[in-house]
Amino acid sequence: MSENVNNIKSIIRLKDYIEREENFKHLFEIQLAPPGLKNFKPRFNFDKGGTFLVGDLVLNIEEEQYLESHPFPEWVVQLISKEKALGIAYLIVPNLANRIISRLNIMNYEKRILKINEIINNLTVDDLIAFEYQIGVSIKVNANVPHTFISKINPKRNEKPPYLQVYEPNLRIFNEVLKFKTPYYKLPFKIKI
Repeated sequence: MSENVNNIKSIIRLKDYIEREENFKHLFEIQLAPPGLKNFKPRFNFDKGGTFLVGDLVLNIEEEQYLESHPFPEWVVQLISKEKALGIAYLIVPNLANRIISRLNIMNYEKRILKINEIINNLTVDDLIAFEYQIGVSIKVNANVPHTFISKINPKRNEKPPYLQVYEPNLRIFNEVLKFKTPYYKLPFKIKI
């Protein structure tokens, strides 16, 4: 039995993002210094989410079939590693229209999950985009945007998995108090770069 694994064709690099930022900002944002910043300014207040959870991620997944979403943003940054040759990390998101994300943001939680699942079930590989990380790039994945992270590792060059850190509200509070669990959505195929 052969599995249906599709290569993502639409790969966005930092230069592409900067040139067409408005095409992507509703899905994810590359964290660049805001204009006029003179010193320090907090971005958001997560009183209800508690202290940020910081997680270490060695991205050793080269194929994936599931996307996840959260009702809050998360930040993921690629950092340097002691390893000499690193593979390339990618953020994967469906290229959804701004109006779809806006509608998801106002739906109640159960309807939102059902709608995202319906969207994911009807995707083709051409509906997915991959943003190619560089060391030091931090991405804010917006609330309710289905996403995953995969890597491309070349064993012939002795490449090791890229190292990333994830910053998001502590899910334990959401699980215990709100009975919220991270939803996972199965794509109709596996993806890779």
